[in-house]
Amino acid sequence: MSTRQPLFDAKIHRNLKRYLLQVSIATLALFAALLAEEIMAGGAAARAVVVAAIASTAFVLFISPFSDSADPRHAIGGHLIAVLVTGPLAVMAETSVGVNWIAGIPAIFALYAALGVGVTMFLMAATNTEHPPAAGTALAIVAHGFSWDLVLFIGTAVLILVAIQRASRSRLIDLY
Repeated sequence: MSTRQPLFDAKIHRNLKRYLLQVSIATLALFAALLAEEIMAGGAAARAVVVAAIASTAFVLFISPFSDSADPRHAIGGHLIAVLVTGPLAVMAETSVGVNWIAGIPAIFALYAALGVGVTMFLMAATNTEHPPAAGTALAIVAHGFSWDLVLFIGTAVLILVAIQRASRSRLIDLY
């Protein structure tokens, strides 16, 4: 027997202002992070797949601000591990040998991407820096290729989001 879930969270009626406040803060924080990237890198990195991971980080930080994943150690550490694991993989893939393997054997890219994400997930779990959106960052770096602009965007965006979340934390509640 299944139980029907209501369309809206029961807490929204009691906390509508909090929901609106937290989503507004998240939106402004994401705007600040994307604006910083636009100024520093001319928008090149913002068009990469990694923007989805950064937006997911904003979701975690502002919708469930007291969860383990929203802790700065997890948010910053998870993305850092993703960069450290997949950066070298992306550089290797951009060599002439890597390009030939990926072009010649379609399964190589899937294996390479899965390996990058899998190792990132393992290291996040092993170091207690689990942050699910960072798995998206790992995939994005593999798919986009390595660039310092991309690394700068990831670092800046995550630090901006974490700083704004920490500064506004006294006004936040877990919405999830």
